[in-house]
Amino acid sequence: MEPHRGLIPYFFELSGEHDTFPAAEAVALCKSETDESHLVTSGEGYAVIAFRPEFLNNICERVALTRRIGRYLGSCRLEDAEEFASMLEIPEGTFAVRAKKFGQSMCEVNAAALSAAIGASMKKGCKVDLKNPDVELRVLLSSGLHFYISEREIDRAVFEDRRVAKRPFFSPISLHPRYARALINLTGIKKGETLLDPFCGTGGILLEAASMGIKAAGSDIDPLMVDGCIENLQYFGFDADVQVSDIGSVPEMFSNITTVVTDPPYGRSTSTRNEELTSLYDRALKSVSDILSDGKLCGIVLPRECPECRYSLEICESHFQRVHRSLTRHYYILRKRD
Repeated sequence: MEPHRGLIPYFFELSGEHDTFPAAEAVALCKSETDESHLVTSGEGYAVIAFRPEFLNNICERVALTRRIGRYLGSCRLEDAEEFASMLEIPEGTFAVRAKKFGQSMCEVNAAALSAAIGASMKKGCKVDLKNPDVELRVLLSSGLHFYISEREIDRAVFEDRRVAKRPFFSPISLHPRYARALINLTGIKKGETLLDPFCGTGGILLEAASMGIKAAGSDIDPLMVDGCIENLQYFGFDADVQVSDIGSVPEMFSNITTVVTDPPYGRSTSTRNEELTSLYDRALKSVSDILSDGKLCGIVLPRECPECRYSLEICESHFQRVHRSLTRHYYILRKRD
């Protein structure tokens, strides 16, 4: 594929842990971290996004729901795989072919045998090294075969290191760090700008924000949670402005906020001070609207559909997740109307 206005098409091999969230995160992150990007194509398990190579490192450092990123070479049908591979131009050096199925795609195909057939079809002069190749040619089997040269493998282990059970202070109801980070990325916030979580709890969202170089600020009505949030941040070597506050008082306590990303309580009386959820969410949306500047985005997680009364906030996108029988999550990106 030819570059478009100097842009290079990059293949994002998505994590597959959600149907819509990973691709949306990749697109939003490329938009916020580059001077120009556009979605070339997407499908089950992948997205191809064009941008300039100098922005690749920043994207890789932030993305959460992607496994690998590399230069996209093209796609073909299964029956055309060997012919397609024979025409590929890859960098000099040794190479290895790794074919992988996405989910239940092409169940009948033997991925190892396909890798070997593709490798044998490559142009003469290319030497195979399966252990330590100079070039790793990857093929994702999804709606067709999608070829790319792997350039970065995302270190997803760091998210496991910050999950709830690894924190000195924790509550069992908390977003996984990957989802917290992805929600932050959907808002388009940049390094050095300020994120506010007005229901910070044990600090999961603030941890992910701070780990990306974003200034973190938070509040919670429960002093115990605020103390625990600060303890968690310090444990991982981060700092944030965290205050005790009811949601209604938050707009008066914080200034220069770029975005709000939050996961409000789902109904436990200790976290809501016995306030009915409809009332709490209504006050939360009012406060978020008061905090945000016109045109800015925020991310919010709710266990139900977003209330009809959203003040000056409009829904830009949403992603639904069934956690278990008694818990569903609706991830919303809202925009403050101009």
